[in-house]
Amino acid sequence: MNSGLSNSYIAVRIDEMVNASYVFSKIHESTGIFMDIKTLWGLRVQEYYRKMFRYYSIIGANVVYFFLIISSIFIYYFNLFLQWIPPQISVEVILSLFVTYILIQTKVRTFTKRADIMFLLPLDWGLKSYFIKSFIYNFVIDVIKLVSFITVFLSLFLHTPNINLPFLFFIVGIAAYNILMKWDEQWLENHVQFVLHRLNRFFSIYLTCYFLLKNNWIFALVLMSVNFVYLIYFIGKKRNLNWQWLIDEEESALLQNFKFINLFMDVPNLKRFFRNRRLLTLILKRCIPYSQSSTFVYLYSHLFVRYNDYFYLYLRLTLIGIFVNYAIPTSGWIFNLLILFMTGLQVIPLQHEIKQSALLYPISKSQINNSFLVFVLVILYAQLFILYFAMLIHTSTAKIYYLLIGSLFVYVFVYFFASKRVNVSGSTLKE
Repeated sequence: MNSGLSNSYIAVRIDEMVNASYVFSKIHESTGIFMDIKTLWGLRVQEYYRKMFRYYSIIGANVVYFFLIISSIFIYYFNLFLQWIPPQISVEVILSLFVTYILIQTKVRTFTKRADIMFLLPLDWGLKSYFIKSFIYNFVIDVIKLVSFITVFLSLFLHTPNINLPFLFFIVGIAAYNILMKWDEQWLENHVQFVLHRLNRFFSIYLTCYFLLKNNWIFALVLMSVNFVYLIYFIGKKRNLNWQWLIDEEESALLQNFKFINLFMDVPNLKRFFRNRRLLTLILKRCIPYSQSSTFVYLYSHLFVRYNDYFYLYLRLTLIGIFVNYAIPTSGWIFNLLILFMTGLQVIPLQHEIKQSALLYPISKSQINNSFLVFVLVILYAQLFILYFAMLIHTSTAKIYYLLIGSLFVYVFVYFFASKRVNVSGSTLKE
């Protein structure tokens, strides 16, 4: 084929490709699949839950025990925290903050996929029922979360477990408002609009929850009415769907789920985000000796510092531990053991993040595994000293045996618990 014919052929193919609906129909004709838009949402949901069922059928018992232990410890320390806060601050203020925080974390699940930008964009007009079903799904999930959380905390801390019909009405209204406000974020044009929108959403939900828990029905009703008037005005404007935003939201929700599953088992191809932290990298270079035996300690330390998931996890848990040690110093050392365990448990999957090419370095497999254990030991000891120092600053009850207990716990965790779960070469390099 000469150059002229080749160019004309390419031009014809490009004209055909521009018509995305043509591509969509041809793809499905060639595979012999007829996709009914009305059943697409159901198929996507079934596919998602089949995948989740495969994972949770393996880790189900561990997840139940994990939630029982964490919930018990959380309720115990939350009760101590409520006793610590000044009497001028009511319990409703704290509970409203917790409810608002839970709702702000909501992700809009639409079960969309990245390829949908090409294949479903031309059918935007016919997907109204698909996104209505997605909205109802998110709405029901939010209502279940709200009812469960509020019922438990009202029973434990306000001793008013009775939830009547007006109360349920407001819960349904708050959940609907939260989902609609989250849905509106796809049309925000800049960061300033996003921040103002988030602040509006946060304070609206918080104040409505506060008035609801205080049984100020009139204030709650007026505030909710104003919020829905704003929503009707904002949503009333005709706009096209922001497919990129919808897909990013879906991928973010999936990533959160897989991160949780990754606490109990290895999830392949888990997407990670990283950031170059030059100052910390420079500190690592100066602290870790330049020797063959320290090669993989150096590599794991760099991975830990640069991967956002692990670094921010470590930072969050450490800050929570510092706060608990400040608020409840007499019982803080018990909470420190939980923080150390959670940090160590969630850092173990870092062993699988090393690239296969790095394993070609002439170091024995046992030494690579031992390097990872040394890395875990160091970061847990560093966290322990930070938490102990926070306790020491605030009170004289920070006795030395708390530090000894913590040190022994870290050593046992690393060399008796984590060591059985560390096999860097086994998961990334074939024998």
